[in-house]
Amino acid sequence: MVGKRSGVGAVALMALVVGCGGPKDAGDDALGSTPTPAPSQSSVPTPVRPSTVATDTPSAILDKPTIGVPSSGSVAGLSAKVILAKTQAAAKAATSVRMKGAVSDGKERMVLDVRVTKNGGQGSITTSDGGMSVMVIGKTAYLKMSNKFWQSQTKSKAEADAIVGLIAGRWIKTTMSDKDLGNFALFASKAEFFDTLFEPSGAVKKTAPKTVDGVPAIGLGDGDGTLWVDTATARPVSLESGSDKLSFSEYNQVTTPKAPPASQVIDGKALGM
Repeated sequence: MVGKRSGVGAVALMALVVGCGGPKDAGDDALGSTPTPAPSQSSVPTPVRPSTVATDTPSAILDKPTIGVPSSGSVAGLSAKVILAKTQAAAKAATSVRMKGAVSDGKERMVLDVRVTKNGGQGSITTSDGGMSVMVIGKTAYLKMSNKFWQSQTKSKAEADAIVGLIAGRWIKTTMSDKDLGNFALFASKAEFFDTLFEPSGAVKKTAPKTVDGVPAIGLGDGDGTLWVDTATARPVSLESGSDKLSFSEYNQVTTPKAPPASQVIDGKALGM
């Protein structure tokens, strides 16, 4: 299933990162911009299955008796169109979720593990260029890149060492609207990422039911991938295409993170970012 930000979460999701651009020239007196990712496969957690779905389902959905998120029974016997509508409503209604898995675009591959809420989130992104930690609180984003990341983004070891020494292990503070660093923060923002993930690229058809990550599920395929849906709650369980997979768990169990202490933060503007 291809979402607005993913071909199973993959192509456009990778494009968000790849499209951020490379590091600035040394003459810019800046510390660098953003990377071009590519990591290894990650394991996927077993989702926690709450017995009910949040009740703040959009009224447009609830007004249709066959579309509302079920409180009991199974959605497996419904049409693919109805199941998808229920799933989109259930995903939007969730106050938080954990997303974990690996996505790719050609030879580039990225592993992510993020917990997102309606007001923020946090997690990690790992690529062949190195890893980073991401935190979002409202419209403010905090990023912490690994030394390997900076080494991959600079022209020399001396330049990388200078950047690492200046940042000194602190979080880089920026905003969700930042044209360079802000794209990374999308992965830790439910409003920016998760709510638009489940949009098909073509006609949706049901697949045979099976257990996915320990959850009884029904599949919705659009020719590019498959969205697996919890038959009891209509919540997304997994989004798959080939070797790419994103799993969704810990619904409504994640809390918005607290900002790191000021002593552990450096303003991205002060770094020329």
